[in-house]
Amino acid sequence: MGEPVLVAARSDAARSELDAYEGAGGRRLRYRVIRAEPERHALLYVHGIESHGGWFVPAAEGLAACGCTTYLVDRRGSGLNREPHPGDAASAAELLEDVRRLRSHAGLESVVLVGLSWGGKLALAAALDQPEGVRAVVLVTPGLVPRVDLTWAQRAGVALSLAAGGRARFHVPIEPEMFTKTPRYLDYIEHDPLRLERVTARFLLAIRSLDRAIRARIHTLPVPVLLFLAGNDRIIDNGRTRELLDRLPSGLLRVRVYEEATHSIQFEETERLVRDVDRFLEEVPC
Repeated sequence: MGEPVLVAARSDAARSELDAYEGAGGRRLRYRVIRAEPERHALLYVHGIESHGGWFVPAAEGLAACGCTTYLVDRRGSGLNREPHPGDAASAAELLEDVRRLRSHAGLESVVLVGLSWGGKLALAAALDQPEGVRAVVLVTPGLVPRVDLTWAQRAGVALSLAAGGRARFHVPIEPEMFTKTPRYLDYIEHDPLRLERVTARFLLAIRSLDRAIRARIHTLPVPVLLFLAGNDRIIDNGRTRELLDRLPSGLLRVRVYEEATHSIQFEETERLVRDVDRFLEEVPC
């Protein structure tokens, strides 16, 4: 069964495909491609903690009209790759290896990494892990410094689970109305059968490892970064996110703030997001 997607106004310049590749440990991982014809840019998109590639399809359709082919990679344990262990990943190294292998499988010698919400962590960490061939990074309301967190009781449970292998699952502290106030998109999120609401303790540990890697090396990233923030975001801390990304080398960070938007600007401000990404890519050297 394919993942549910919002209906987008398809462009004649776009073609949707499903494919698979061999991820870390030999795991077969499926992904979707929204292919532009002709193609001017290649984007590798990493989704949020609860979502999957389908949440970005309308934006990817719009980007295809601008000549951008987008690889919508569903993280292991999510979306098209939800089974057999929903919400699970063994380590940060495994997640990064999945991205490396997809880049190799698809022949992405020049790629723009795009991370939405939690996916901003993995996109940025992947750019630091393998900067060769990365043209730029686009971060859409990235979960680099979240406002939400586990309760103390959940943290204690995570610690106990890690001592026993880390496969116990815990509720993600995000509710649907934190993503958007728009009824159409809220209904989609609430009724999405592939929305991930629980993740394993060892996945949560992998998140901490990604955080440490980013904080230790962010000042070394050699490529331009486009940051999108939403003025009414209830999920991420905009101020502390800016402070973290201000550690990038001078001149590499561009910021777009959508003051009236909530977290899910890929739903609420699709056309504006597409225009801003397209303009940014026109400024980035090949």
